[in-house]
Amino acid sequence: MLALLLVVVVVAIGCVLWFMHEAMQNERMAVRETLAEAYRSQLALVQSKVLEQWNQRLEVLGYVQPATIRFAQCAWNGLADSVIYFDEQGRPAYPRLTSADDAAPRDVEANAELLKLESPTDHMIPPYIQLLGLLQARVNNYSEDTMPSAQRRFIMHELRRLDPQSVLPTLAAEELAARYLDAGLADTPREPVLRATTLRDVWSASSANGRALALFTTAGLRRRLDNAVRDASPTMPKGVHIMVSAPGEDAMSDSTIATMSIDPGLPGWRLSLSLDNNSIFDTEAERRVLRYLVIGSCVIAAMLVLATFIASGFGRQVQLARLKNDLVANVSHELKTPLTAMRALVDTLLDTERLDEKTTREYLKLLATENARLSRLIDNFLTFSRLERNKFKFEFALVSPQRIVESAIAAMGERAHAAGCKVESHVAPGIPEINGDADALTTALLNLLDNAWKYSGDEKHIVVRAEARDGHVDFAVKDNGIGLSALEQRRVFRRFYQSDQRLARTVGGCGLGLSIVQSIIEAHRGSVRVESEVGRGSTFIIEIPAVEGGTS
Repeated sequence: MLALLLVVVVVAIGCVLWFMHEAMQNERMAVRETLAEAYRSQLALVQSKVLEQWNQRLEVLGYVQPATIRFAQCAWNGLADSVIYFDEQGRPAYPRLTSADDAAPRDVEANAELLKLESPTDHMIPPYIQLLGLLQARVNNYSEDTMPSAQRRFIMHELRRLDPQSVLPTLAAEELAARYLDAGLADTPREPVLRATTLRDVWSASSANGRALALFTTAGLRRRLDNAVRDASPTMPKGVHIMVSAPGEDAMSDSTIATMSIDPGLPGWRLSLSLDNNSIFDTEAERRVLRYLVIGSCVIAAMLVLATFIASGFGRQVQLARLKNDLVANVSHELKTPLTAMRALVDTLLDTERLDEKTTREYLKLLATENARLSRLIDNFLTFSRLERNKFKFEFALVSPQRIVESAIAAMGERAHAAGCKVESHVAPGIPEINGDADALTTALLNLLDNAWKYSGDEKHIVVRAEARDGHVDFAVKDNGIGLSALEQRRVFRRFYQSDQRLARTVGGCGLGLSIVQSIIEAHRGSVRVESEVGRGSTFIIEIPAVEGGTS
């Protein structure tokens, strides 16, 4: 039953914990969604401004001018990482395909100047430096379409080799355009939508009039969009950031509040708004979560308390049932033993045709002994029953410790004077009286004497002492019996406990004597304890409060 109760409680607590977890998660999501709604309008405003700048960029790229000049302006102004301009027939005007460059006229003067620079000479003399600057200015001059793109790129690379510090702002744009054209992508359909090309990390977008094709690297496009975001959000609150994420990148993080696509014209590119400090979110979320945590904890605590009470009730019922069973079994056994002996003695006397006086007297003494044993058992059972049901009525009065000791020894009867048994009593002179029930205290002391007698060997030496100490009267019963281990000393006052079951079956008893002693002494506001050592006997000590000013 207790196992079933434990399973029910564990399952119930598990359900409550699951509900708490789900409720707290939902509250966190609700708080995040509320915060996201508050910032989503600002994110939408930034998105519209970024899109406006993007469309303006594509529009500016499509202005009709000489292709070389527009190419240089786009590279210098950073409108794109590179750009390809087309003529009215849709063919590349600048930069042109490599095959077309092979048939185009070359800038002879530029080649001549390059040859002069490559001739052995001192690179530090003014004519060399002057010629280097002249050739650098020539390749950076896009106002006259006299130099094919292939020749321009070649001379730029040679200048960079001769002088790594050469200023060549269009070299990267020339290289990117050449890669695009060499890959055979010039005939790809052009539309004002950002598209991923077959070149790694290269994107393309056409101007509205189709005369220009802008090329962007992923890093370059991100940088331009980041700049557009910064320009569009100068009044964003401190600690709030808007970031750009490329297609395939995860725009969400623990600090992300809201995300939004930039535009269908930039597919896969998103804006995400995040907070440097989540304290606003955390404070509100924790406040709501704390409510569920408190409610859930109270429910679990109530369940545990209720389960504890139920388990305690079940345990008590089980314990009572076990005690009842033990009581019935012990009573049956203990009563059966003297009754069986008495019946055997009576049957023997009845079966004897001629009774011998000596034998008859001996049998009668045995019958008297078994009868006394039976009486003691019945008295113990009755006393135990009354104590358990709080039906035992104590008659408190001033009583002399001397009287209690003498009454207990007298109640032992012939056992106190049997062969091999020595019982001594020592009552201190002037010992104070105690307030108690004389019969009950005599019963308690007699039970200690019975135990001392039963658990001692053939040569029994029992000493009973009574003395005053620290406002108490101490009764001590010492024997030379088998003694008790430390574990047995902690258990010896439990009901039905017997330290040596084999010996108990021999000497009789059902383990109620010391339990009765403890109940009686506690009713007198006293205490009982044992001092013992295995094989060296035991001493049971009773402490009863003394009456001030009273003497025996």
